[in-house]
Amino acid sequence: MTNMRSKTALKIVQPELEQMEAVMQDAAKQAAPMVQRLASHRDRIDLAVKELESERFDLLSRRDLLRRQYEAVEQGLTMHIEDIETTMRLYENGLNSLATPQ
Repeated sequence: MTNMRSKTALKIVQPELEQMEAVMQDAAKQAAPMVQRLASHRDRIDLAVKELESERFDLLSRRDLLRRQYEAVEQGLTMHIEDIETTMRLYENGLNSLATPQ
């Protein structure tokens, strides 16, 4: 006993094929604007992220510059305060070492 398979002939009718192609083209036309909008939104988001990163970098740079300037000012003021204290000690020691007038 042999299995006999009957071959079914697939018939694609030309009008149905053309109708399917028309449906596919119509679907592609409807999807294209959505894809373009998605790409446009992604570009906008990427641009916004890059702008924020740039702004963050600028703020970090300004913060570091201000920190260095503050440290320089603090060091300069500390030097002046130490100089005044040293001068005051010299004056105090000098006045104490002088003989009192009689």
